Amino acid sequence: MRLLTGTGCRIEHEGMLRMLEGAGCRVDYSARRSFFPEKLLREALAHLAQQPASGVEIPGGWSPQLHLYQGGNYPHLLEWPSGQRRLATPQDVVDIAKLGHVLDEFSTVGKTLTTSAVDQRVEPLWSALTLSRITDKPLCGGEIFYPETVEPLVRMGEVITGAPGDALLVASCDFFISPLILDGKQAACFLEKRRVGLQNVPATMAISGISSPVTLAGTVTVALAEMIAGWTIGYVVDPTLPAGGITATGSLDMRTMAACFGSPEALLQDATIVQAARRLYGLPVRAAVGYVDCKRPGLEAVFQKMLPLVAAPLGLSRLPAGGGLLPAGQDYSPVQHLLDAEMTQAVNRFWGSYEVDEDTLALELIEKVCRAGKTDFLSTDHTLAHYRAEQWYPRWLDRSPWQNTEYETHAEREMLERIDRYCRDAIARYEPSDLDQEKLSELERIFRAYERQLLGEKVTPLL
Repeated sequence: MRLLTGTGCRIEHEGMLRMLEGAGCRVDYSARRSFFPEKLLREALAHLAQQPASGVEIPGGWSPQLHLYQGGNYPHLLEWPSGQRRLATPQDVVDIAKLGHVLDEFSTVGKTLTTSAVDQRVEPLWSALTLSRITDKPLCGGEIFYPETVEPLVRMGEVITGAPGDALLVASCDFFISPLILDGKQAACFLEKRRVGLQNVPATMAISGISSPVTLAGTVTVALAEMIAGWTIGYVVDPTLPAGGITATGSLDMRTMAACFGSPEALLQDATIVQAARRLYGLPVRAAVGYVDCKRPGLEAVFQKMLPLVAAPLGLSRLPAGGGLLPAGQDYSPVQHLLDAEMTQAVNRFWGSYEVDEDTLALELIEKVCRAGKTDFLSTDHTLAHYRAEQWYPRWLDRSPWQNTEYETHAEREMLERIDRYCRDAIARYEPSDLDQEKLSELERIFRAYERQLLGEKVTPLL
């Protein structure tokens, strides 16, 4: 409260400043800063806390069938086994969508890569159209950086699903720039998203030692202040919209001067923010644990993606960070994505519980084996009937006994190469689906109309 009432929030958008001034905020237009009255802040928090609580996740059964999704906004593709990191091309966008379409592991095909080869003002629409021409699986979009793209993306979403106002192609989150800055473009996107009815999801990426105090408590303070500012602005814009939040804080490594998002300090900060939002304000905040620092698939990536599980009892995700994400949202690796899936399924098996009844207790079978003087259950019909439903079997991790020095020395790299071949084979097997051509024509019409409005001509090739 002290920060938001006395220091205020820098908002580089005159329209939003005038809106806040009308709601009772003191505004310094020369400094582009809004000072929030405590009454308004508490009023917003009290109102938003009355929204329906998010459901409690109850452990249930598990399935050996994976249900992965594609998503993100990653500018680089990390190839394997070359290890080459390069800017994603339009063809890369197509290939990753084909991968998601072909593999049964993926239930959703999404905007995984963003390519700089397409004008960024039209790229989200180009991506949505491109994915629609490749797959009939459900689609999802990514982050938006130009407010003008929101309206046509909603119209495209309506065409895809037939649901009025469907914003599946637009991410609802809006990131502050720490400390306490909402830049003009993000503020404009914020207003446009609320206009089309997207829930209010402010997000913070405060980094201790750089954009916030080096102390964890100071970083949590900055992050929570940004969250409360975002909730209050959303309340002023439209008090009927539900609210949530995203935290993806980091810490500065003083030895390398690198911002680290997979550090234990970042994890502790995020866990604190999630707990504070839940306990003090009654609002759901999600920790984006996928922001890790590992640069290549393998053991280091596994460590960083599994580390957040220690905070599962504190409200963070009970599944490892996934999605093929590598350093801080910059790179995507399909090889890492399948490896993430392997870890996710193992953890999911743990949370999946197990049945206890007469059949699974198997008392008669135990007595029978014991009376017969046997020492194994391998050859029984009971084992044959239950082993698949009871146990998880990794596809990629090697559970075999020690082979030899040569084999074991190269085992990890060989595993990654097997995953890479699996991905490449899937892309090569792609065959077009029987898609609704009328929908595709309407999607292309929307895209071309917006492109002409913005760029003045038809310039973007469709693959």
